[in-house]
Amino acid sequence: MGQIRDLEQMVPNESIQQPVTENTSLKHCVQWLPQEHRTLQERLEGARSNLRFADKRIVDIEAQHLQQDHL
Repeated sequence: MGQIRDLEQMVPNESIQQPVTENTSLKHCVQWLPQEHRTLQERLEGARSNLRFADKRIVDIEAQHLQQDHL
């Protein structure tokens, strides 16, 4: 804290406010990113599940089609 106080005496207040604002903004991003990562992971898992279901369904339809061709 003493270093900040010393810096404030040497530098105008406007010059200090910009890094403080950027730091606050970055802290918000750091808090937001893990939540966003979790959300994207869940969406990815859902998309993979849908793809597996679609792949199985396609195989079933292809098998039915082949059976009908042989009849």
